[in-house]
Parts: sequence; C-alpha cells; structure tokens
Amino acid sequence: MKKLLFVIVLHMCLAFNCQQLLSQTCGTRQLDPRVASFLKMIGYQDMTIEQLRNLPIALIKYPSLPLIPYPKEDVQRIKITADSIPVLIFNATHGQNLPIIINYHGGGFISPLVPGLEHSLWQDSKTYGAIVFAVDYRVAPENKFPASVNDSYNAFKWISEHGSKFGGDTSRIALLGISAGANLAAVVTQKAKKEGIVSRIKLQILNGLPGDCSPTNMETSASYQENAKGYWQTKAASYFAVELYAPGQYKNPEVSPIVTDDFEGLPPAVIITAEFDPLRDDGLFYAAKLRKFGVKVWGKCFAGQIHMLLGLPPDAKEIKEYEALVKNAMKESFSK
Repeated sequence: MKKLLFVIVLHMCLAFNCQQLLSQTCGTRQLDPRVASFLKMIGYQDMTIEQLRNLPIALIKYPSLPLIPYPKEDVQRIKITADSIPVLIFNATHGQNLPIIINYHGGGFISPLVPGLEHSLWQDSKTYGAIVFAVDYRVAPENKFPASVNDSYNAFKWISEHGSKFGGDTSRIALLGISAGANLAAVVTQKAKKEGIVSRIKLQILNGLPGDCSPTNMETSASYQENAKGYWQTKAASYFAVELYAPGQYKNPEVSPIVTDDFEGLPPAVIITAEFDPLRDDGLFYAAKLRKFGVKVWGKCFAGQIHMLLGLPPDAKEIKEYEALVKNAMKESFSK
C-alpha cells in the first residue's frame, strides 16, 4: 500500500512539476556536531545577495583552500581541443587500462579548478582505482553560459576518444560532478544522448546537483526554504551564482537539466543529497525523474549534513558510505 501511494504521488509530481511534494528532510533536523564545529572553526557567516554582489569577485573566485601535498609525479597537466581547455590527469596507482572518471569541479560556475582541490582529485584516483581527468572549464562572470557547457562537453568527447593514450579504458567512463560540476555532468550526459554518443558514458555521479536554477524553484522548493541560510550553501549564494552564470536562461535545459522532457536511455546515476542543503530537493526530484524513465539510480540523502558533505573528516563513516556507493555503482555499471 505504501509503495502504491508513493507511485501515485510521484506521478502527480511529474505531471505537475511540483518538487515540493517529493521533499523530505531525510533526518530529524539535527545538524551533525562535526559539521557545526567546522562551520564555527572557519568563521562561517551568512551573506545577503547584496553583500555578495559588492564583494570583489576575486574573493569568491579564488577561495582559500588548504594545499594538501600529494605526489606530483601522479599528475599530468595538458590542454586539449581547439579551445586549449586545461585538464589535469591524475593516476595515483600508475596503472594501465583503468576506468576513467571525468571530473567537473564545484564553485558555483564562478571558481576555476583551484590548487586546493587537487588533493581530493588525486585521492579519488587512488580510492576508485581510476584515472581522473579533471576539466578546468571556463567560468563566469568573464565567460558566461554556454562557455562552461561547451568546455565540459568538448572535453568529454576528447577524453572518450583519446583517454587510452593516458592509461584509461574508454569503455569504462564515469562523469563525476560536484555542485555546479554536477549540473555540468548532467547536462553533458543529456547532450551526449542528443548527439547519439551517450553509450560512451557508463555512469553519472552527481553530488549536490543544482537541477533547476530558476528563481521560481528557489522560492518554492521546500529545501531552499528550510535551508535558505545558516548552512554554508545559501539561497542567496545560489541566486548570485546563476545570475552571473546564465542570466535569463533558467528555463534552458542546458542550465536547468531537470526541465528536460525525455530521460529515457540516460546512463545510471549515483545521486547524493544532504539534509541541510538548499539543493537537496533538486537531487531528489532528478532521481525520481530518472527512475520514472527506467534509469537505474543509487540515491542517498545524508542526514545532518550540508552541501557536498562539506565539513566531515576524511575517515567519517558518511564519506566511507558515499565511496562504497560509488564503487558499487562503478562495478555494476562497468560490467555491462
């Protein structure tokens, strides 16, 4: 009976585009004490959209992230395609014929691939036994939509054709996106379907997906209202990011991938959401739409956590659970 009720509610949501009906807190509205301590340690304070607009853009574009060392011989730095897109290639094991993860970093479509992110990319290569191609796509406000989409898609096509030269197995490609990068990974997958090359992508991994970038969604989604401020990723920051990135383009499926009509035939997906993330319901609704069209989804909403699972120590059980979920999805998707 419960399953039947869920199916009825799901079809109502899909028919009327009402993400709020799918909203769930996935917890008891208790912020993880480790995350609360992290936010206090970094001196986190909410900012209004007016304050964000008045900040020097460099302060947002180049966040002060710690530089964690890793073996420099484990990375190659190249530029690809006619646009000279910078790509970092991480191979922590120096293996051959390894799965390929194409990584699209976060940063609100504003931050480039800053050095402070490199250790996590190297760690992904080590954790998943894969070669990680990290795409340093162009960002706003200097390069508005569709620059980042074009770079992300053209990099995917190039890597899918040339990845074997760097020790990768081009028959086992996963796209991994975090925050804004999750949006780009979803868009790249949809574009690949339109061009008839989606079979090159065996898995999409979306963590903290901004699926609907419209102001309407930000004012009606339950998770945007519940988590509008206080938890690092805010509604104001989301507004600010998309107004710099793609003003007036919010209904374009290459900006808001959730508005696409046809999800049939897309590759399976890992979709990670967090209880205290304004973007939580975007991820939940995207997962529901994929499932409606028969796409396999491994979904997890992490109770007590914030956007991107930020603030957790590397050995946290939640991080290990996330990694295990991705490993299982990779194993299943690559075996087909």
